[in-house]
Amino acid sequence: MEKIEPIRKLIKEAAKSIDQPKQVAASLPLTRVQVHAIDFLSNQPDCQVNQHQFDQEMGVQRSTITVMLQRLEKKGLVTRLPDPADKRQKLVALTPAGKDLVPKLKEVIIDDDLQLKHQFTDDELAATRKVLMYIKQEG
Repeated sequence: MEKIEPIRKLIKEAAKSIDQPKQVAASLPLTRVQVHAIDFLSNQPDCQVNQHQFDQEMGVQRSTITVMLQRLEKKGLVTRLPDPADKRQKLVALTPAGKDLVPKLKEVIIDDDLQLKHQFTDDELAATRKVLMYIKQEG
């Protein structure tokens, strides 16, 4: 009899695979997590957010976020500044170079999503979304 993996285990393994530090596209020397970070910032007012909100959005350990932000800073795509509203916090903001990258990044996100969607039927995708939304809401 074939061993069937628990769904939550498969989801966790899939999420780890998504977060692996591999380049999303040859033309874009960023990992998926870095792409997500820049995309998230690009959708915020003034393309900036305090680091606590950023940490919550990314859903990974704070030390991992710090290393990723340091790498993005080194590439000149983000900057961290003191938050004038709370000196204990930092603001994470896109630099002009980061903002210039956003249109290309959005194309890569769409292409990456389309590649995944082409592997499944609409019914399979709907069922997957339903399962993931249930797990997300259940916590």
